[in-house]
Amino acid sequence: MNKILIAGADGNIGSYLLNVLSNNYSVKALVRNLKDQQNNRYAINLLCQEDVLLFANNYEGCDILIFLVGLAHKKGRGKELKEFRALNKQTLVNILSAFDKYNKLPKKIIFSSTISVYGQRLGENIYKENDTTSPISPYAVTKLEAEKYLLDNYKDKSFILRLAPVYSNNFHLNINRRIEFFNINYQVGKGLNKISMCNVENIALVVKGIINEQVPNDIYNISDAITYSYKDLQSWSKASFFVTIPELFIKIIYVFGCLIKNIFLMENMVKLISTNLFPSEKIQKYVDLSTNLNDCEYL
Repeated sequence: MNKILIAGADGNIGSYLLNVLSNNYSVKALVRNLKDQQNNRYAINLLCQEDVLLFANNYEGCDILIFLVGLAHKKGRGKELKEFRALNKQTLVNILSAFDKYNKLPKKIIFSSTISVYGQRLGENIYKENDTTSPISPYAVTKLEAEKYLLDNYKDKSFILRLAPVYSNNFHLNINRRIEFFNINYQVGKGLNKISMCNVENIALVVKGIINEQVPNDIYNISDAITYSYKDLQSWSKASFFVTIPELFIKIIYVFGCLIKNIFLMENMVKLISTNLFPSEKIQKYVDLSTNLNDCEYL
């Protein structure tokens, strides 16, 4: 039976994978907080090399490392680059270096990256795996740095998953932030621009495919097989009322964001006034990503 280690198992994706994979595989988990420590869970500070080396020395080793550690749900400002680099890249470097030192490198490394590494741009609507990467935010910049570290050092072991915004039955943040502002539903223009989203179950399907030797190591966009308009998201949320915002107003905010170099305004306004699709046809040659928003209940 494959031995699996999930780093970042206390996050939304990690906790889901831990629950799903534990039914069929030998799974252990790294978490941040001691209160979460229990059987098969270990709380260590991945930024502390001494702690990581001690863990690696005592750890029996794993066949597959699923690495989900990182700053989530914030893009960051330029001055926060050092903090993002520490959590999004250095933690990965620390654990793999420690495993390498004790000859316990896993056979496969599954790394959760982000579609933000492409750097959404006005006038460009579709981003595929071989497209140029041009990250803007510290979050995306450091995720891409971590990708490069893997490709430079462990290319033959690495499966890089560039996740579209993730949602699940219990996690709606990435949907709500696109249709709500201070609990008021809104829609830009007619709401016809489209986006890619990712049901957490599709991530689990990909991970299982990798574990079961169905997927070759490579870089993959991970998104639902179908795309969604902002109008679709409003319909899913069963909003009885929403405010319509003129598209020109959002364009003005975008221009202002560019002038003051505000990453939050630049990235988020582009999403609202253009179609941003991250097709997953490449991974679907190997895994059927059958779950979508229609399978998710609005709570």
